[in-house]
Amino acid sequence: MLGHLTDAFLLTAVTLATESERQRNSNPRKIYPADPGLIVAFDRSGRANLGHALETVVLNELERHGAEIGYVKTEAGLEVDFLARHSGAGEELIQVCADVSDPATLERELRALDAAGREHRRAAKRLLVLSRDDVPHVQTRGVEIQPAYEWLLALSASP
Repeated sequence: MLGHLTDAFLLTAVTLATESERQRNSNPRKIYPADPGLIVAFDRSGRANLGHALETVVLNELERHGAEIGYVKTEAGLEVDFLARHSGAGEELIQVCADVSDPATLERELRALDAAGREHRRAAKRLLVLSRDDVPHVQTRGVEIQPAYEWLLALSASP
């Protein structure tokens, strides 16, 4: 069933970012709808799912720009939403979180980016949040925190 939905371009499957085919096949794929508007078709919980919608928008933009995309699972079991490899422009670890106002949430997101950054040393680290109000005013250990709309506009302006 999943294969039919991906073939029909209704869903996108993101695999683990690794050179090992065995690891890639033995780890689950992260599934995203092709359009954030389809989230309600697949999730009947009635919750807002703003974070998942924001992740979907980021994934769509990365795909539109031709990035090779995977997700990262660190040795400690922490997960980063995307490792984007841009042809000729390097690598970028991207964590997406709609709301980091809770200090525990911010710490979890930064800890995952730190751990993934140690495994992918050449990758820039980025945390995308929903709005400028969500950007914390703290030291971020080499992580660029910015509103998703700013990142989307900058990416769209680049060739």
